[in-house]
Amino acid sequence: MTNGTELIIAKSTELSQPIDNLHKQLEGYLSHVGLPIDNVVVPISERKKVIASLEDSLSIIPIAERCKSHYLSKFTVAISVGLFDGALNYLWDETVRAFRRLIIAFDLPYFYSIAEKVSSRYKNLSKEEDIDQVSEHDLLEACRRIGLLSDVNYQRLEHVNFMRNHASAAHPNDNDIDGFEMLSWLSVCLKHAITAKPDHSLIAVKQLLSNIRVSVIPAEDFSVIGHDFIKQPIERIDDFLWTIFGLFTTEKTNADIKSNIVGIAPYIWNAATEDRKYEIGVKFGVFRKNGEVVRKDATQAFLQAVSGLKYKDEDSLAGELIEIIENLNRAHFGTNNFYNEYPHAKMLDNSLPPNGKIPRAARSMWVKVLSICYIGNGLGYREGVDESALPHYKKHITNFTEIELVEFIKLFGDPEFSAPLARTKPASRVKKLAVFLKSKATNAHIIKSLDLIAAAPTVHKVYATSAFKSALEYLPSN
Repeated sequence: MTNGTELIIAKSTELSQPIDNLHKQLEGYLSHVGLPIDNVVVPISERKKVIASLEDSLSIIPIAERCKSHYLSKFTVAISVGLFDGALNYLWDETVRAFRRLIIAFDLPYFYSIAEKVSSRYKNLSKEEDIDQVSEHDLLEACRRIGLLSDVNYQRLEHVNFMRNHASAAHPNDNDIDGFEMLSWLSVCLKHAITAKPDHSLIAVKQLLSNIRVSVIPAEDFSVIGHDFIKQPIERIDDFLWTIFGLFTTEKTNADIKSNIVGIAPYIWNAATEDRKYEIGVKFGVFRKNGEVVRKDATQAFLQAVSGLKYKDEDSLAGELIEIIENLNRAHFGTNNFYNEYPHAKMLDNSLPPNGKIPRAARSMWVKVLSICYIGNGLGYREGVDESALPHYKKHITNFTEIELVEFIKLFGDPEFSAPLARTKPASRVKKLAVFLKSKATNAHIIKSLDLIAAAPTVHKVYATSAFKSALEYLPSN
């Protein structure tokens, strides 16, 4: 017998008696006060699986940080007494707390700038204590877009968040959790959140933002900085452009900061997506409508600096439509989404331009949120959608043109869209939707892409297949 095996047996024996005694005492007390005993706590054998591995799992946290992890203490106590649903809740609380600390230490204004793109309700947040107002799903999504989370780890933590919402003490439920599941979730949260650190590329982004805010950058350095930054992922380029645009149009921004932005912005702008350029252009109309003269004029100056005046949109309808879509998206990812989506879905009908065409600035979000809500999350006893809102989703999806079909196909590379497709109901619904949308297409490459979606054995992974990537290259541009 090896020393490792002997150690495990010794540890198991050492833990058995205290947990057994505690269990008997709890059962005795519950019986004494007349409360039920059956199906209240998980079996002792499941608790021991977690307890036996807990010390090794926690060893990756430095002692100085471990002694501050109060939610992990509560997690451990809950495991010991057999309340796994409560333990999962505490584990998630510690995970969210860790992300908030990481964000504050990294660059809080940058985070809020990205959070505003996730949902406009965060646009007035600025202080450390405001971070509590960012929902947990949006917190993860903003961290993914910043780069604090990879796409894979985002999906891992979204799964833990999903289980926390549907199997923990956070909400009433009858779902069981076993020891190996709990150990798996503990490992995910410890490795990818509680002990996470920004990678080198993110540190470079942080340093650049700091230099823009506090230094006078020499003119000859702008091209070097710009050409280096555009090596970042496209989503990070888009969000960085949005951040410096917001900084440029803030009334308190001084001349040195604006000069730095004017020097760097053209390089970032040229590498950004058309969607982000139109979103910035539409802000001119929003500021004009709201009487924000200083910010409207600053937007004009920014667009002139990047040769982007053609993206300017004086019609505020697009901005208003984006806000309604964001509210619908928030309702979908919130609690009781089966009942809360309908009022927002109904408002979509009265928010379109007179010609019925979706403004360019709102198009990608329009297609994404309608598709997410139509496909559903796979929960509930039916199809996992708000059935009252469903007719509105069907009507607008039926009006998709080939321009919107291209946006739909590209969604399969978006983790926020594709994550629910790992579940049976959403996978089935998205395949049926692809078949329906195919009937509206005439372009051969769009038809081929939709065929690949409909036939994919694991549709949430179709974006990674070589056939799908090849089809994407030939899709018509928007």
